[in-house]
Amino acid sequence: MRGMPDGPFRGPLLTGFSSHPAAFATIEHGFTALTARQQDAEVLRRFFASWSQTNNSAMTVAGISNRLTLKLHRGEPVIDSHALLQSLVALHRIIDEDLAVTHKVLHSQLFHTMATSIVGDDAWLQTRYIDPTAADFKKWKDHMSLREPDVALGLLTTLTHEIYTHGEVEFILPLFKRWLIDQYHYTEEDTARPLRWITVHCGGTEKNHFFHAVNTLTHYARAVEVDWTAYDLEGIIGQYLQRKAAVLHALFPTAG
Repeated sequence: MRGMPDGPFRGPLLTGFSSHPAAFATIEHGFTALTARQQDAEVLRRFFASWSQTNNSAMTVAGISNRLTLKLHRGEPVIDSHALLQSLVALHRIIDEDLAVTHKVLHSQLFHTMATSIVGDDAWLQTRYIDPTAADFKKWKDHMSLREPDVALGLLTTLTHEIYTHGEVEFILPLFKRWLIDQYHYTEEDTARPLRWITVHCGGTEKNHFFHAVNTLTHYARAVEVDWTAYDLEGIIGQYLQRKAAVLHALFPTAG
């Protein structure tokens, strides 16, 4: 993020993500507490059911894409229809891998494999295991992306999600790997299959998704003449982090 060129997003992103150390501490505590020991199956079911609500977003991004094409379908005024198409093209690159367009396996299947392998069954799919904070997170994110009349808010929320997710998967990969080896007696080789959902999002994958999101915003601004300085990106980042932290706190409360 620090390497991105100057523009309307760099400053708000740097300020927004650096202004919430308490939220990050709560999130880190949650993942550290999860991976510190073997967990009861009910704890694991509640964790994976709730966590899934905060990070599986391919359908939401696809929904934003539908909103962009609806503008053309409905004949809504667009200053540059080619720029709108370019925005859509960039947005779709975020979900190519998730939807198995460029890879062989749906990412939702990879998540299912991870959760079911660690829990021992797929009962975590039952909605009763979803913590209310996780349901609230998804409801807020879907509202920002799909219900707010201004599509720009959905694009900014996607930008926030992509940069956050890059940091999360990089942080949790060594924790999860060590957890499976030390607490569940996996071999190093055996961790590859259950942790593939995490590993495929590490490295350049989520970083590229972030820049695809930036390109989407840039093209969209040309298509409909958006002034990004008029939007509270820092506020969206704050809401995102606080709501994410609330989920981890509900699952693994901090002392006091």
